[in-house]
Amino acid sequence: MITGNYINGAWQEADNWQTFNSMNPANGEIVGTFVMSPKENIGEAVEAAHKAFKAWRRVPAPQRADYLWKLADVLQARKPQLAEMMTLEMGKVIAESNGEVDTIIAFCKYMAGEGRRMFGQTVPSGAVDRTIMTVREPLGVVACITPWNFPLALASYKIFSALVAGNTIVWKPSSDVSACAKLFMEAIVEIGLPNGVFNVVFGSGSRVGNWLTEHPDVKVIAFTGSTEVGKKLAEAAGRNLKRISLELGGKNSVIVLKDADLDLAAAGITRSAFATSGQRCTAASRVIVEASIQEELEKRIVELATKLKVGNGLEAGIDMGPLTNAKQLRTVEQYVEVALQEGGTILCGGQAASLGSLFYMPTVITNVERHHRIAREEVFGPVLAIMTAESYEDAIAINNDTEYGLSSSIYTNSLHYANRAAKDLESGLVYINNGTSNAETGLAFGGMKNSGNGHREVSHQAFDVMTEWKTIYTNY
Repeated sequence: MITGNYINGAWQEADNWQTFNSMNPANGEIVGTFVMSPKENIGEAVEAAHKAFKAWRRVPAPQRADYLWKLADVLQARKPQLAEMMTLEMGKVIAESNGEVDTIIAFCKYMAGEGRRMFGQTVPSGAVDRTIMTVREPLGVVACITPWNFPLALASYKIFSALVAGNTIVWKPSSDVSACAKLFMEAIVEIGLPNGVFNVVFGSGSRVGNWLTEHPDVKVIAFTGSTEVGKKLAEAAGRNLKRISLELGGKNSVIVLKDADLDLAAAGITRSAFATSGQRCTAASRVIVEASIQEELEKRIVELATKLKVGNGLEAGIDMGPLTNAKQLRTVEQYVEVALQEGGTILCGGQAASLGSLFYMPTVITNVERHHRIAREEVFGPVLAIMTAESYEDAIAINNDTEYGLSSSIYTNSLHYANRAAKDLESGLVYINNGTSNAETGLAFGGMKNSGNGHREVSHQAFDVMTEWKTIYTNY
C-alpha cells in the first residue's frame, strides 16, 4: 500500500506517483511505501494551510489548547504502536522509543497549558486617558522540517507550539521515518482539527524542504538538522524575511576534573555517548579529562561500553540498536579511519558488529588532539573521543574551541569549579555532574554558535519565533 500526503483534511490518492520505501535498519525489511511529493503538491498543502489560517487564528487560544488536551489522551492510547514503529523504522531500542512517546505526551500537555498563559503586557502610558497593551499574534503557515533521530519528539516541539499559538502547519518529516509520521498524523486526525490546519507531505528534504522555504505563503521555517543544511535554509528564508528557527548540530563534551566521582562520570558519559547509537545532537562526543585521572576514567568507560549489548531494538536486553541508514554508517566508518590516521588509539569498538550491515560497536578513541577532525566535527554515531586537559582552564578552552555550542557537561565535587563552568562553557545547555543528554520539558532547549540561530524550543520561549508582537493604543 502506498501512502499519499495528508492535505486539507484528507489522505491523497497515490496512484501513478513516484514513490520511495522506508526500511527497517535492523533487517532491511520494507516498513512502508510513500509518495515522493511533486512541487505542485507542496503548493496545494501550503494553500490549504494558508486558507485555514484565516479562521484558525481567530479560535481562542484556550480552545486551540483543547485539541492538544485531546491529543495527549490519543497519544497515550496509541503509545505501544508509536513506540514500536519508532524502533522498527529508525532502530533505537524500545525503551528509548517508549520514553520518546512519554516526552511527546508531556510536551503536549505543557503546550496545552500555554493556551491559558500566552501572556502579553499592559503598560502605563505617559499620556492622559490612554491604555496600552501588547499581545502575541500568530504569523501564518509554519513549515516544520524534522529529522529521523527523534522522529516525533522533535516534530512535536515545533507542531504543538505552532498550533496553540494560532498558526497552521505543513510538516515535512524525514523520509527515513515516514511510517512514524503517518501514525502521528493519524493520531492528530482523530482529534478533529479543522481541515487545512495540519498537513503532511512526504519526500526528499533537499527538494521539498527548499520548496517550502521558497513558498511566499510560508511565514515560518522550523528546522532541526545539520548545520550545513540549516545555513542554506537560513539564506533562502532571509531573502524573503521569513522567520526561521534552527536547531542544529553539536560537538558536545564532558569535562571530568580530578576531584570528580569517576564511577558517576563514567556512567553518565556512557549513557550520553551511546544512547540512540550516538545519533542525537546532544550526544557526548568528547571527554576532556585531567591527565592525572585519565587512565582510570578510560578504564571505567571501556568496561561499561564493552558491556553494552548491540542488536535489534525490539529484543529484550538490547542496549544499542543499528545506525539508521547506510550513509550514516559510512560516515562513522570514515571518521574512525581518519582518527586512526591522525594518531588516535582505539580502546574498544572501531568496527561494525557482525549482526548486520548497519550495526556498529560502541567505540572509544584516545590520544585525540584538539586539531583532529574527530575532535572538531560532528560524527553522529557511537564514537567517543577522549582528550587530555592539564587544568580546569585548559579543559574549558578545549571545550569552547569548536564551531558548535549545544550541550556541555562537567563532573566535579567543587562548587567553585561547577559555578565557574556554568558561566565559562559556551553552550546553550550546561550540566553539572550529569551527561550531556538530559533536557526536561518546559526549559529552553537550543544551542549557541553554529548549533542554532538563537531561538529555543521545548518551552514557552518557542513563541518568540511562532508569534509576533502587536502593540495596541487605546485613547478614551
